[in-house]
Amino acid sequence: MPQTPSSGSMLLRRAARRRLGLLLPGIITMSLWQVCEALVPVAIGIVVDVAIIPLSVPALIVSIVGIGLLFTVLSLGYRFGARFCNSAREHEAHALRVEITHAALTSANLPPDRASGEVLSIASADADTAAQSFAQAGRGIASVLGMITAAVFLLIADPVTGLAVLIAVPIGLIIVALPGRSVSAKANAQLEAVARAGRSASDLMHGLRVIKAMGGEPWAVSRYRHTSDEAAQAGIATGERTGRLAGLGALVMSLVLAIVLIVAGLRLIDGQLSVGALIGILGMTAFLTEPMRALAEIVGLFAQSHGAAQRISQLLTDIDGAGAAPTTALTPAIDIDDEKISVRGWVAGEGRTVDFTTQFGSLTAIVVEQAETETALITALAGHARSTGLGQMLVSPHTVDLFEGTIRSNITMILGAGDAPVAPEVLTASGVDELLGLVDTGLDHRIQELGGNLSGGQRQRVALARALHADPQVLVLHEPTTAVDAVTEARIADRVQDLRSSRGNAATIILTSSPAFLAAADSVVFVPDTGPVLSGKHAELLAAADEPAAGASAEAYRNAVTR
Repeated sequence: MPQTPSSGSMLLRRAARRRLGLLLPGIITMSLWQVCEALVPVAIGIVVDVAIIPLSVPALIVSIVGIGLLFTVLSLGYRFGARFCNSAREHEAHALRVEITHAALTSANLPPDRASGEVLSIASADADTAAQSFAQAGRGIASVLGMITAAVFLLIADPVTGLAVLIAVPIGLIIVALPGRSVSAKANAQLEAVARAGRSASDLMHGLRVIKAMGGEPWAVSRYRHTSDEAAQAGIATGERTGRLAGLGALVMSLVLAIVLIVAGLRLIDGQLSVGALIGILGMTAFLTEPMRALAEIVGLFAQSHGAAQRISQLLTDIDGAGAAPTTALTPAIDIDDEKISVRGWVAGEGRTVDFTTQFGSLTAIVVEQAETETALITALAGHARSTGLGQMLVSPHTVDLFEGTIRSNITMILGAGDAPVAPEVLTASGVDELLGLVDTGLDHRIQELGGNLSGGQRQRVALARALHADPQVLVLHEPTTAVDAVTEARIADRVQDLRSSRGNAATIILTSSPAFLAAADSVVFVPDTGPVLSGKHAELLAAADEPAAGASAEAYRNAVTR
């Protein structure tokens, strides 16, 4: 597996290496454009000296053809150079987005301080900003070569003027480059503020219904306004620092041009220059404004790209570090073979571990009193699922997001495929068939973002249908029907059991306290806060609780599952 870049600089270097096939042609053609632009005043000066002043028609015709060819090469160089650099930028931005998304989705343990809104901001805005470095690289190198061409011409046309340029320009570039680190810091702060605003917006949107029900809208608006204002202030600070850098670049450029013009003027007065050479020098001096202005802008833009790359690298490092956390004695071992899935060493309190096995073709229900113990098992199962393929194991969490689209696309996870099939057995087992009876367009019924036009029970049914449609070898469900009425829940439990058991090579684990799923399960594992772990059928465990000599665990089971 490729090593995760540990810094923004390493990430940008890696990006440049894997886009060399586009970046090198882009730099070459962009440089050809800039050099040809630098040669335009030279060509005009030559035309004046060899054609206009001597009044030579043949020389004028040749000069016109030559200038036409020069502008043709100039135009084509910019056209293809921009295409190559923009193509490299778009390909790298897409690759970074895919890399960030893949890392976030496949990591066994996501960093707890990385919310979905922040990851989304980094995968979109930061990826685009970091990839802008390709456009900056192509234009920056082309600008430097254009300035070198100008300096060479000035040295040939008049060594004194050329020497002035060679001394003044590097000094000017150093002065412009010095504030780059400050711009990078401001840009990084801006991107972090934008990510915080995105994280806040994501949290508020997920809890919007609860917030509105509790009358917390004023608080939510105030909180988001505060984070949004912070992002705006950070953007203003970045713009101010970038503007100062651009102003410094313009000032330095003006000073350099003033020095060149003064030196060239004095040389003309002394009779050291011809008319054509003077025109070339003045034109070349005017040309220098473009690459110098471009370099001043590129320093600020590259600082922003570096800041974005640093944030991407930090996120990937955090995810990689979390995902590569070593297995400890507290982490249960999960094994899947041709007949069963086995969980060994699941820690359920001090000095107590739980082992259980679910045979293919059966359904096991897990009831846990302690939330931390249940979370540990779900985390371990989810981590194992991420390390396998979707067809082998899938963990469907209690809270599942629905996306804007149709009921069909939210089940099949294929956007825009209006004819993607969904098995009737899946619709029946999940209870979605009843939902389809309430809408006119069936599976093509539109769903708003986050399922805003569906009730909680309807959203859970669509999410359950999605998990059943995936048809993994091992399916793990966590409280899939808490918002469904008892009658419908019982029907769903029986049908899920029938659907999954009909596939002989499939195992199902459900973490739930639902009596309907417990009654439908082939076996139940109960993990109380204290005392021995119980296992057996639901009816047997309830009957044990009614025995005169029933232990504390049996009583705890009856209390946990009685509604």
